[in-house]
Amino acid sequence: MLDNKWKNIKDNMLIICFFGIITTLLTVVFIKLGTIIVNSDGSFHFSRLEELYQDFRNGSMAFIASHTFNSTGVGTFLFYPSILLYPWVILRLIFSPVTAFYIWYGLMLFVTMCIAYYSMWLFDKDRIRAIFFGVLYSIFPYHIHLGVVHTVIGEFLAYTFMPLLFVGLYYCLTNKEKWYLLGISWSLILYSHVISAYMTILCVIIISIIYVLTDPQSIKRTIINLSKNAVLVILLSSFILVPFITDFINAGINSPNSETFGFLDTLQNIVGISLTNTADSNKSIGILALFTVMVGWYFVKDSRTKEKVIYGLGIFFLLCTSTVVPWQLFNNTVVGKILGVIQFPYRLNTYAGLFLMVTFSLIISRFIHSIANKKARVLFNIGIMIFLIISYYGSLTSLFVKIHTSQGNLLKNNTELTTFIPNDAVIKKENYNNIFKYIILYGETDYYPKEAFNKFWNNVSEEVNPKINSILSHKVIVDGKEKVKIPKVASNCIEYNVKVDKKEKIDVPVLAYKRTTVMLNEKNINYAISSRGTVVVDGNKGNNRISVSYQPSKLLYIGMMISVITWIGLFIGLIFSKKDKLIR
Repeated sequence: MLDNKWKNIKDNMLIICFFGIITTLLTVVFIKLGTIIVNSDGSFHFSRLEELYQDFRNGSMAFIASHTFNSTGVGTFLFYPSILLYPWVILRLIFSPVTAFYIWYGLMLFVTMCIAYYSMWLFDKDRIRAIFFGVLYSIFPYHIHLGVVHTVIGEFLAYTFMPLLFVGLYYCLTNKEKWYLLGISWSLILYSHVISAYMTILCVIIISIIYVLTDPQSIKRTIINLSKNAVLVILLSSFILVPFITDFINAGINSPNSETFGFLDTLQNIVGISLTNTADSNKSIGILALFTVMVGWYFVKDSRTKEKVIYGLGIFFLLCTSTVVPWQLFNNTVVGKILGVIQFPYRLNTYAGLFLMVTFSLIISRFIHSIANKKARVLFNIGIMIFLIISYYGSLTSLFVKIHTSQGNLLKNNTELTTFIPNDAVIKKENYNNIFKYIILYGETDYYPKEAFNKFWNNVSEEVNPKINSILSHKVIVDGKEKVKIPKVASNCIEYNVKVDKKEKIDVPVLAYKRTTVMLNEKNINYAISSRGTVVVDGNKGNNRISVSYQPSKLLYIGMMISVITWIGLFIGLIFSKKDKLIR
């Protein structure tokens, strides 16, 4: 038995090395080019990273934005999970900003491959299938789209843990010993992206309900296992849940804009885009997934029930990304309120890709196992891997063309405070910091107080949203008069120096939250909240040094301790359980 154990360890180490080689081949070109095209959510996430980096260098955690997001003190870091960005932060300490990003991107591809491989191994115990699934799932066009085309980093991170979540659900429903994988993976998804966590919990609930309806005797077992996972999630994620409970609920804070069921497209157009195998579009599932849709039924018809269910789920989620599902009819209904949180149905491509690549890995593994000649089998494996790498770079052709043709069009320094960063901004290490001189494209005003808004969320002009415009323009308001002042910033602290001729109320352009703290000339003081949701103090005659910072709840630190202790307990429990198995 020990010999088998060591053989498995050796095989897994070789596979990990293989994934490392593949990942290097998938990222080395980007590192050599040294150029990032920033669009969509990219400026939001690069700003998040920069704030974490600046605060980490100073030995502090980030709670509010002081160095980035126009130094408004917005609570992005309270309500948008950032913990999984710290490996990127550490790389940023060592490498240039562009190189650090691409190494982090490669690291996440590698981790995704390993998790997908492990998940498939738990599901089927077929090593060939698990290896191919690891690669196929990692280079799925929608995943690449999230990672380097549109840099939707939160969703890109969440994608990593989806295979583990669904194999965890499978183990949970079938009452196998690794029931806890569901809670662990869902917590990691929550660490990455709140909307993805919401979407996955809906999937878990719906699949669990269908399962117990087909097997009524499993109701008690399913409820017990799901309840245990729910408790595990609360313990592991307590430090993320606490700020929502203490600072967000009933606090009048604007959540990210939700255009209900936006960017819909017909199935015909989705198929057409997918035939091009491009990662440019968020609607493309690629030619391999389309091939699986067309021929997968042949390979699963004589397979186990779970393979048929997975193939069916893949097709179901693909249809759900299109207008085949009448999404707009759900507007202003209970169903619409529940599902509208996902914002864009194309996000379901994550699930379509997961299930269709599970089926495609079945097709490949069956074909490989049918080859009797060992040399022919090895050559076929090598050929398929080469094809997959070529397919990956083929899906990124448009991005490479854009990088090569835009080398002379670098993002310029910006002096206008309320100018949006242009789409497809070209970034190299020399102009990287120019990103933070602009208003970010999407997400700048997420988590602003609701009273700051006049009309449209993404319009910051003085005519449409004068309050937001005044905050972003660093306008200090004294006696109804506005004056632009540039703040002094430090980790979680924004300071304005304002001189007045008499006692006046001074409204500084820093957002106020439940636990915002204010110092006036180095003394803690009470403050009021203005009509634009910012800090107002009673200023004294002469110079007023107003420092606004944030003091987190003690519950947050307790939540961190609970999470750390739970993680440690899980690892210790797993180590001892494996030792017991070896002894037996």
